[in-house]
Amino acid sequence: MKDRRVRKTEQAIQAAFAKLLSEKSMENITVKHLCETADINKSTFYLHYKDIYDCADCLRDAIVDELSAVFAPYNFAEIIANFSLILETIMDIFEKNRELYMPYLKSPSLSSSLCKIKQLILEKVLARVDDNDRSNEICRCTVSFVISGIIGVLEQHEFAEIKQQAILALADKVQNGFACHQ
Repeated sequence: MKDRRVRKTEQAIQAAFAKLLSEKSMENITVKHLCETADINKSTFYLHYKDIYDCADCLRDAIVDELSAVFAPYNFAEIIANFSLILETIMDIFEKNRELYMPYLKSPSLSSSLCKIKQLILEKVLARVDDNDRSNEICRCTVSFVISGIIGVLEQHEFAEIKQQAILALADKVQNGFACHQ
């Protein structure tokens, strides 16, 4: 486990990075400006990260780790059966970390990172299942579809606030099919 001061410094750097990312594209963020925003010096930044891209990758990895932990207790079938709980938990995580995670998810300059997030989460889910489930193409496709859908919902979260009722309706559609319910 990292020292409390190290964690606090990394959190300050990540928060400054997210703040800048909400204002400009990744290509226009400099280490100098990030350090000014985080109120640290450049040498402190370089103790933690190689460059801005490494900083972005660490934020991506934090998102992946947090989302993967939500999926961890479930096998493929249980992901669908517990979809409303999973989605509620993920929405809570993103609400709690809104200022940190949302600029990352919404940044056009990091759109390829969303694909990487989906891929990494799917790999982590696949690593935990037995060979029969892993080789079942339908299971893999279903979980890939669900994970991609959740990331898609998160990308749009600020545009259309998702309430508890919408989460339950979405979970019902995932669990019981997408036919319109009267």
